[in-house]
Amino acid sequence: MPTPADIAQLGRSLRKLQIVTGALSVAVVMLAATAALQRYRSLDTNELRTHRIVVLDANGTKRIEIGQDAPNADRRARSAGIWMFDDTGHERGGMSTFADGSATMALDAPAGVGSQSVRDRLGLRVDADGSAQLLLTDNQTRGIVRLLSDGNGGGGVQTFKWDMAGKQIHVRTTTFDGDERTLIPIRLSE
Repeated sequence: MPTPADIAQLGRSLRKLQIVTGALSVAVVMLAATAALQRYRSLDTNELRTHRIVVLDANGTKRIEIGQDAPNADRRARSAGIWMFDDTGHERGGMSTFADGSATMALDAPAGVGSQSVRDRLGLRVDADGSAQLLLTDNQTRGIVRLLSDGNGGGGVQTFKWDMAGKQIHVRTTTFDGDERTLIPIRLSE
């Protein structure tokens, strides 16, 4: 049988437990309220560090991605930049710097239009040596017009006529000093 001292001790323990439980309940309610308010608060910071940012539209489709491409991406060198996607999630262009020292901007044809192996249709590139080019391609990914600078003050405009039957490309290069026409053999991969 419990003694009156035991009952008094149990009463004191019960009061302490009630106080601790009440304090914890208040803390949980305050924490939940703070979390709920923080959820709708704007992020205000001077610097944000991350490896990748992906912007989604209202449907959850990726529309913009900022970061470095995957190590196995099908590009001439690893790149970091910003890529834009259409409402179906297909890449439609971007701006990148590459591990080989070049920087590019490109606009791509929609998925399903023309060659799908290379969808770039407008490309601007500056190479590591400072040379630059602007290239327009057709839906078969054949260069049609190129504006170029060699980085040393030279450059010009090139137009291309593709002769698939003759397996050659007619190239017309126009510079300040004149006009030159050349033929380049087409090497089809087998």
